[in-house]
Amino acid sequence: MIKAVYLGSNIFMGQKRPYEHRKAQKEVKELESYQCMVCWEVNPKANGHHLIPYSEGGSAAMQNMMTLCASCHTKYHNGELKIDIHRF
Repeated sequence: MIKAVYLGSNIFMGQKRPYEHRKAQKEVKELESYQCMVCWEVNPKANGHHLIPYSEGGSAAMQNMMTLCASCHTKYHNGELKIDIHRF
């Protein structure tokens, strides 16, 4: 289970991902059956998320990816949701 904490700061991400990152995001969504790892919502439009952000040099390795629903993904990138990557 992932510990999620609401914060309140604003984080912006806008870099385009290389093919290998997009492929890994798709693979992790399929592996996790499109289920958000925070709220457990299942949605075929779920997002693949980098645990160590792409903007900070995060890799395209499957170990650096997780599935988030659009709502949790938005909250994370708006700084309202913290994901403790050390719990993995």
